[in-house]
Amino acid sequence: MNKLLDMKRLLFILVFAATFVACERHSEHWKTITDMERIIEERPDSVLNVLQSIDTDELIGDEERAKHALLYSMALDKNYIDRTDFEVLQPAIDYYKENGTATDKLRTYYYQGRIYQNAGNDAAALECFAKAIADGDESEDILTKARIYFAKGKIYYSLYEWDVFIEANKSAAEYFKQAEKYDSYVNCMIGIISGYTLNDNLSAALPYIDVCKQYKATMRFSLLCNFYSSYITYLADCGTDDEIQDAINEYLDTIPEENIDWLTLANAYIKFGQYEEALQAIEQYKNSTNTSEEIKYKALKSKIYEKLGRYEESLRAYKEYMVVSDSTTWAVMQQDTKFVEERHNLEMAKARETEAKNRLTIIVLGCAVALMASLYIINLIRKRLKKSRVENAQLLSEKALYEQMYNEVVAERDALNEMIANNTIKEEAMEVIKKRLGVLNTIIVSHLSAKDTDIKRANEELEHLIANRNDFIKSTRLTLEENYPHFFAYLHEKGLEEFEIDFCCLYAIGLKGKEIKAYTNLTRHYKDSSEVRQKLGLSESDTNLSNFLQKLLKKEGE
Repeated sequence: MNKLLDMKRLLFILVFAATFVACERHSEHWKTITDMERIIEERPDSVLNVLQSIDTDELIGDEERAKHALLYSMALDKNYIDRTDFEVLQPAIDYYKENGTATDKLRTYYYQGRIYQNAGNDAAALECFAKAIADGDESEDILTKARIYFAKGKIYYSLYEWDVFIEANKSAAEYFKQAEKYDSYVNCMIGIISGYTLNDNLSAALPYIDVCKQYKATMRFSLLCNFYSSYITYLADCGTDDEIQDAINEYLDTIPEENIDWLTLANAYIKFGQYEEALQAIEQYKNSTNTSEEIKYKALKSKIYEKLGRYEESLRAYKEYMVVSDSTTWAVMQQDTKFVEERHNLEMAKARETEAKNRLTIIVLGCAVALMASLYIINLIRKRLKKSRVENAQLLSEKALYEQMYNEVVAERDALNEMIANNTIKEEAMEVIKKRLGVLNTIIVSHLSAKDTDIKRANEELEHLIANRNDFIKSTRLTLEENYPHFFAYLHEKGLEEFEIDFCCLYAIGLKGKEIKAYTNLTRHYKDSSEVRQKLGLSESDTNLSNFLQKLLKKEGE
């Protein structure tokens, strides 16, 4: 029993110790490494010395080894020690592929691309730069972003892809300016000028020339040399002879002879016909390992000899130019092919990965569900909008109808008030009219209310009132018939039909033609009036029907 307890105790101690060691994730070098990260931009040489002195066997954990590897690679690059292998950077590549911050990923892919670039594998370098921008998008390390675009620009320059070269330099310039690295910013401006000049888009280069001129007084010497070279090349294509000559004089006065770009000067002299000066300039050019310069040198040499009438030398120089130019073009074509092949292989490798397939399937299904949901929502919204439009149209129609009915009621009220004021009929008919007038006034007052419930009730009463106008006609006729029997006997004698007698009753109490038309809903009002006049023996020149009937009624009442 005691042995069992001792074994449990020992097991507990071992587990605790293992846990403690696991929690101790970093070595004593961790603080030094993180301190170096803060000063690597200002003191890359000191950082390189410190990181080289650290024994990597003493580092603990993948994170610590990755951070050391990344900073060590950065320090090498900043001290112009170009590596062409991944021995130093590999721990960072392995770790930050799935771990680390956006800045860690951004830097790792960038320096991986730089190594490919040093090794001459521009296709792989561009692939790394693309991943750096994608995975490091949220990083605030704007200097590394600037350097990525600048490095991309150099590759596109070597491929004669001027448009992409210009855009890469524009992006780099923006980041360099944000980081207040003005020399690097101006360097990008100079690159843009060269790109537009090579692309025969000279007007687009002018704003960038103006920017560079603003920094001329503070440019470092190498940038000033590059600016003059780009500016004079630009003027050679679009400047006047005086502008070119002034720029050349300023260039020769400012820049020492050993730093003069003689090819640029030779090209400028050719542009305004100074072929002897062009020959003197090109003879001072020293052969370079730069292939682009060698192509330019042989092309200019051939042209100068041709202009001077030295045709054999011109032909020889031209043949040399074609050899170098063709070999360079072939190299570019091979590089382009390599880009296509590498991208294809990368896509095929990704297509074979099950995880990538599953992710793609999930994305497609998600998009399909989202699309269906969107279509359903859009359809639902369309139905609601359609219903709303129908309801609004119905409301507008009802509103117009109620307004028309209301106007008719107001007109009827005014007519009845006028009859009461004239006092042309007996009290019995007057009571019918006053009762009708009371209902009209109530509805008008209710309709003027601001409350929705009152307006709704008023509209319902309005409909009821309009619908029961026949009741008013009947009650009016009964009242008149009881009090004016001779009036009705006269109308019967003249052969009037019942609806025509109702028609005459409304005229007799003082209603006008338009009000009677509203009461009786007669679309043939004017025709009916004419027929009644004929039956009563009234010609067109006689008094109007309303006056005749009112006089007839009044005569009986006297």
